[in-house]
Amino acid sequence: MMSRHIQLAFFIMLSVGLFQALGASLISPAAAHDPRPVLIDIYQDDSRPGELRLEWKIPGSLSPRKHPIINFATACNLIRTYPERFTGEAYYGGADFLCSGNTPNLAPMLTLTYPLGNPSLSSFVRLHKNNLEGDENTAMFLLKPDELSWAIPQSLAPSSNSSSLMAKAYLELGFSHILKGWDHLLFLICLMALTTMPGQIFLAVTGFTIGHSFTLAAASLNFLTLPVIYVETLISLSIILVCVELLQTERKTLARSYPVLISLFFGLVHGLGFANELISIGFPEDGLVAALLFFNLGVEAGQIVFVIPVILLVYAAQKFNGSAYNFCMNMGYKFIFYTIGFVACFWFVERSMQF
Repeated sequence: MMSRHIQLAFFIMLSVGLFQALGASLISPAAAHDPRPVLIDIYQDDSRPGELRLEWKIPGSLSPRKHPIINFATACNLIRTYPERFTGEAYYGGADFLCSGNTPNLAPMLTLTYPLGNPSLSSFVRLHKNNLEGDENTAMFLLKPDELSWAIPQSLAPSSNSSSLMAKAYLELGFSHILKGWDHLLFLICLMALTTMPGQIFLAVTGFTIGHSFTLAAASLNFLTLPVIYVETLISLSIILVCVELLQTERKTLARSYPVLISLFFGLVHGLGFANELISIGFPEDGLVAALLFFNLGVEAGQIVFVIPVILLVYAAQKFNGSAYNFCMNMGYKFIFYTIGFVACFWFVERSMQF
């Protein structure tokens, strides 16, 4: 069997070769993991009836030719647009609209039109309303990838501005983030493979949870910052290292004896990836702690939704036909983790080239 260092070199050499063969232009930067939503802010002021200001922020990994056209489709005329600017991590743009005051029952309809189809991006909408007394109410809404139009509510009732609405939005955001993050899911698969018993699996996942909760909070509170591309590169490297460990089947290592330590350590890295999404969106001024809490709960719910069916599927396969299961595992074990390691190395090379 190949040594750990030879396997690692083999992974990276294959990844470099594939990257050169396919060409970097075939895969958009950071395509493996950028489930950040489109962020849309809508501003209304009762002192200026009919005027709407629209601002948006689109993840930097999305090619400009794939950007959604964000507009109002009902009873609104475009007044001006603002030049789009790119910061390296996101594209920013905006526009002002004047909506008809003669149709009070016809709510302005926000629309998103993707020229090449929506690449599974959600939209996080924040509606800011200033009343005549100068008070601002903010409501948050999360639109799923298939929700490409949304009617602005005529008024924000107290319940619309409550913490429950904010909690729901950040809970859904965390849930969708983990289930769309293929590198996080592949790491969870590798983490489960390090253990043999369901109790150990849940202990390892708990360690991962503790690790990413710590760095998620630290980064979101500006105690710890790291550029997105460095974080994404480290995440792909974490998958590579665990795959190399899994392919050393005859060795009794610290990772196999105490997988919770490995999950805790790499959870710290993955938590920075979770934080990047929250930082890119921002926090409600009076609900930072709640936003962190519910986003993290959403991530945990997503992990549970993924981990439990995998455990049940493996258990059912063992009970249904143990000999066939063992045969398939013996034949497919190395193939599975060589494949996962190869994909992770491809991501590692792709992301490293963006430094």
